[in-house]
Amino acid sequence: CASFGGIPSGEPNPTGARSVREVLEQNGISKPLINVPGCPPHPDWLVGTIAMVLLKGLPEPDDLDPALRPKAFYGKLIHDNCPRRAYFDSGQFAGHPGEPGCLYELGCKGPMTYADCPLRLWNNGANWCVGAGAPCIGCTEPTFPDRLQPIFEKLDETRLERFKIRTR
Repeated sequence: CASFGGIPSGEPNPTGARSVREVLEQNGISKPLINVPGCPPHPDWLVGTIAMVLLKGLPEPDDLDPALRPKAFYGKLIHDNCPRRAYFDSGQFAGHPGEPGCLYELGCKGPMTYADCPLRLWNNGANWCVGAGAPCIGCTEPTFPDRLQPIFEKLDETRLERFKIRTR
């Protein structure tokens, strides 16, 4: 949540939650910042980022994406590494969570979400959201949760154009 505000900053945001970047900027503080988002962030992302800084110092600008996330963990779209990608490419979409097929029609945000979830997995490598039959909710994105709503509704295809992704 510190990266982009997360669920606490979602509308109507009764707590006034903000990202660390917003707080620093509003207080005129200029410090290096590395965002490690996720709901929650994978432990490997956090430990790996800390280890990277301890071993190599602060990352070079090319090591971070525009949202200041380490490209080592957030450098590719979930969609690019999704084991259900072949279903997407062949137009085979699940009708309900848990069914075989691509979860795009059920609201999967993998086509616009940067993270290595399908490769890293969760719970000691046991599974991840899509592996459990649930659509990716895009929790590592700066626009989560408000601009990815409704969570279980198909993305407007025009939002995918910048990723050069076609649904058929």
